[in-house]
Amino acid sequence: MVTQEFQAIILAAGQGTRLPEVLADSPKCLLPIGPYPLIWYPLNMLQQHNFQEVIIVVLESERTEIQQTLERAPLKIKMDFVAIDSDSDFGTADSLRLIHDKIKSDFLVLSCDIVSNVSLFPLINKFRQHDAAMAALLFKSGFESDVTLPGPKTKHKPERDLIGIHPESDRLLFLASTSDFEEVMSVNAHLLRKNGKMTIFSRLVDSHIYVMKKWIIDFLLKKENFSTLKGEFLPYIIKKQMSKKSGSSVAAPDMHSEVGVNLKSENDIFHYAANSQLEQRIQKATLFNDSRVKEPYNGDLIRCYAVIAPKDSIGVRVNTTLSFFAINRKISNVWSQFFKEQEHALISSHAVINSTQTKEISVGDSAKLSEKTSLNFSVFGANCTINPKNIINKSIIMTSAIIEEGCNIENCIVGSRAVVKRGSVLKNCLIGPSYAVEEGTKKENQHLTNADGFMEIDIQ
Repeated sequence: MVTQEFQAIILAAGQGTRLPEVLADSPKCLLPIGPYPLIWYPLNMLQQHNFQEVIIVVLESERTEIQQTLERAPLKIKMDFVAIDSDSDFGTADSLRLIHDKIKSDFLVLSCDIVSNVSLFPLINKFRQHDAAMAALLFKSGFESDVTLPGPKTKHKPERDLIGIHPESDRLLFLASTSDFEEVMSVNAHLLRKNGKMTIFSRLVDSHIYVMKKWIIDFLLKKENFSTLKGEFLPYIIKKQMSKKSGSSVAAPDMHSEVGVNLKSENDIFHYAANSQLEQRIQKATLFNDSRVKEPYNGDLIRCYAVIAPKDSIGVRVNTTLSFFAINRKISNVWSQFFKEQEHALISSHAVINSTQTKEISVGDSAKLSEKTSLNFSVFGANCTINPKNIINKSIIMTSAIIEEGCNIENCIVGSRAVVKRGSVLKNCLIGPSYAVEEGTKKENQHLTNADGFMEIDIQ
């Protein structure tokens, strides 16, 4: 079973620096996505893949709120929370280093901001098949391309990665951000000589879902200079695949090699990745060969792979305000692709809905939607209140927000605890957390917030 072979880790200590318009003082992992908090989706994904337990890394200041929220969510998976100091500058690799004593096997690590219906089994099987050091799941990009973000009109420029994959074996050969290059990208000639072919993708999204060998944690424990997985450690280990090890063989840390070569330093990654004597013999005897030379895997001790999710699958990293808005806007349309009918409801049984004019809406716990309202293609967060005589279309009304009577709201985000007072007309507006929109306000393409450093600009 997967649960015996792999441990599962969710990293949820990120502070959501790219979502300031909607976060305020709320944990990023509790942002509402449809009727559930964001972190519920990777947890449910693990549960659907028969994982029984998961380690969740959170900030100490957010631990209680996250725990209490998940206690009310429909989940059976056992959660072991590990908290880090809220004042520390911890990256994703630092988080793994923190829980090293809990990791006893190979492991699956996920970011808390993944919303996807993809099966993890092809990724796990690729990792198993090639005894890989690491395997990464990649999504197609473009989920947000047909959505207009509320607020002032700006041209969205998505962050992109350059991802090099061997087309025949799926070896992951190259990973870098496009921001690392100006106009020209140079590829090491040794990379092409050794592999023959490499396809470079610029429109794939790294899901931040990885399967990794247990020894990677041991290596990170010794190499504290790596703070992040995606930005620092992954480019390093992908490049190390092509490095030549000294000697004809390398011994595992607790073994001698067949030919008695010197053990590598504990600061060297090959010290941790080394094959046992049995693994060496199996590799020598095998008829399998995926390389251009006689030796399987080109003799590489470290092997990294990529699995591209099927084109018809859904995979979104909710790490920007645009992606947050896009997944919520589309959640009703894609819900049936996530779950079997009746397995999870889009409308909470604890919500009070008196409106008779609704179409494709999602409603959180204890939300109150009054009569004489027209509510379409929108998400209503937990504890929000929608008073009578309102029209709300293609919008997100977040946790504990209040919409007073007689408002017309279209393609907007209304932040948590915000109040839109009676008679307001808002189109393509982003209302920040706890902001009060004055009675009779008429605004379009505005960002209204209480946050320091922002102000409302009204041009006559």
